[in-house]
Amino acid sequence: MHVNRKTAVIGSVAIILSSVLLLSLAWGLQHAALANPPVLGRTAPLLAIKPLSGDVVRVRELQGSPVVLNFWASWCGPCIEEGAVLGQAFREGQGNVSYVGADNRDTDSAYQSFEKTHPHPYPAGPIVLGSYQSYGVAGLPATFFIDKQGTVLASFVGPLDRPTLNHYIELITR
Repeated sequence: MHVNRKTAVIGSVAIILSSVLLLSLAWGLQHAALANPPVLGRTAPLLAIKPLSGDVVRVRELQGSPVVLNFWASWCGPCIEEGAVLGQAFREGQGNVSYVGADNRDTDSAYQSFEKTHPHPYPAGPIVLGSYQSYGVAGLPATFFIDKQGTVLASFVGPLDRPTLNHYIELITR
């Protein structure tokens, strides 16, 4: 059988593109697995924050209530957008959920300035016990959803919108 040059070139390009696509997919799946926090399905690591009120809030002491734990920072633009969504959900009291905002790698003055311009209606402050690393946080904002037994059921990286937040709240309040 005789194959013309044009058909051979098209076939070769198709094989190369398919190979690149499969390699990209394999890399993406591996990367997603590496980015998946090691805490999912486990007891929430020790973490405490100190809001402006001065009262230390320990995530483990909130056991018995589902918790939305949000890692944020004053220098994180998407955190401002997400803060409005979380604040509205907190004010509405959806699902009888506790909210905690863990300020990540900020100076004290940057944290205080942020709270003056974008105050959290729920406890939010610098981490004073534990670390963002114990949750596997690699980018902000990052939110963890903890059930009333203290188990991390899900996480979300990036700014949450209301439908996505509602989905995760339903998951931890079942």
